[in-house]
Amino acid sequence: MSPVTVVIPTIPSRTDLLARAMASVEAQTLRAHCVIIAPDMTGEGAAATRNRALKQVSTPLVAFLDDDDELYPHHLDRCVWYADARGADVVYPGYDVVGGVDPVDLFAHPFDAALLQQRNFIPVTTVCRTEAVRAAGGFQPHPDEFGDPCEDWGLWLAMSGRGADIAHLAEKTWRWHLHDGQTAGKAT
Repeated sequence: MSPVTVVIPTIPSRTDLLARAMASVEAQTLRAHCVIIAPDMTGEGAAATRNRALKQVSTPLVAFLDDDDELYPHHLDRCVWYADARGADVVYPGYDVVGGVDPVDLFAHPFDAALLQQRNFIPVTTVCRTEAVRAAGGFQPHPDEFGDPCEDWGLWLAMSGRGADIAHLAEKTWRWHLHDGQTAGKAT
């Protein structure tokens, strides 16, 4: 299987959440080649922090994980396998929601490029071809109707526009934790 680097952006006040995220990375059945923890010390926001970390990735695949979420032990194994088997540029698996209700709920629906133009349904917890992310310009704001920067949506739109193969893995491989301290990609 292709080597993969895990990128985790974080902010200083979330060390307990980061510890949980890191424990989930360490428990993977497929070990990451490298883990890059990217602290946002200056309030630059998630997009700039992820893009800064992306410059350090030397593996063909990169996995993104927010510091307040966690991976099931088979996440990397299944997503990397699917990316390799299909040749996909982006693999976005299903997830379980903790602390709320799934606002998207499109589990097991195949990727729909037309729907992506209307709303973001791909979470940032993905496995991607590193060069495809770089070629698309990395994470870039594409604000939603709530004022969230949706930097992941901007990336998925750019990749889709470049003809990237975006694939949904209809398996739940991670936990999305909803809580009051979420930043939704904002710098604060």
